[in-house]
Amino acid sequence: MKKFLSIALAVVMVLSVSVCAFADDALVSETTMFWSNGNWNDYTLDEITMPELIEALQTEGACLCVTRDTETHISFADGGYEKFNILDSWWSGTVESTGYQWVVLGTAGHTDADEPDSGIIDCVYDDGVTVMWDGATVAQALIDGGFNSEGGVTMIINSSDDGAYKVSSVSVVISEYATSTSSAEEETTEETSEETTEEAEDASDATEETTETTESSSSSSSSSSPDTGVALALVPMAIAGIAVVSSKRR
Repeated sequence: MKKFLSIALAVVMVLSVSVCAFADDALVSETTMFWSNGNWNDYTLDEITMPELIEALQTEGACLCVTRDTETHISFADGGYEKFNILDSWWSGTVESTGYQWVVLGTAGHTDADEPDSGIIDCVYDDGVTVMWDGATVAQALIDGGFNSEGGVTMIINSSDDGAYKVSSVSVVISEYATSTSSAEEETTEETSEETTEEAEDASDATEETTETTESSSSSSSSSSPDTGVALALVPMAIAGIAVVSSKRR
């Protein structure tokens, strides 16, 4: 019985590697198996369309997530290469800066710094199994390149044959690794800060004007009615004198 439980636990642990660690927060997801068999291999997703993918990617805090079935560390510096390409199934777009018919996604071992003319979008997370890219950045690249057709989503693995593996899932998840923030929120924050500063300055100016007006009124009142001030000052003295007289009579 113990041996059976040990085997079952091992199977569960292996299967868990092929599921994105953030699957509980998946906005769209497709479990699939297609090979990285060296150089180039493309696959069109069955369950996610390009409009659905872009909408999910534009969600605040979203990341595009791909999981490998085997821990893989391919390094450009060591002579290898590993990139993912994404496009619509109609191949209808073109990245203006590169002329490619796909958007290039980098990995931990293959970054934009390695190929600065390839338009690589660097990943925000890659532990060898799970690799993620900022959702808003990928969505904007797809839109700018004209890949937002009604077609499906095609993923391409472009890697050297020194690290053959299978992609086990493609998804869009909410993740702490997302790097883009809403530009509208940033603008709102800046505008609010500027308005607050302006209001504080206006309030300060108004306070100064009020102080000057009060001092002016006080000075004017003192100079125009000096007799009244003297008379009021004598009232307490008169009351004190009356009190003394009254006490002597008693």
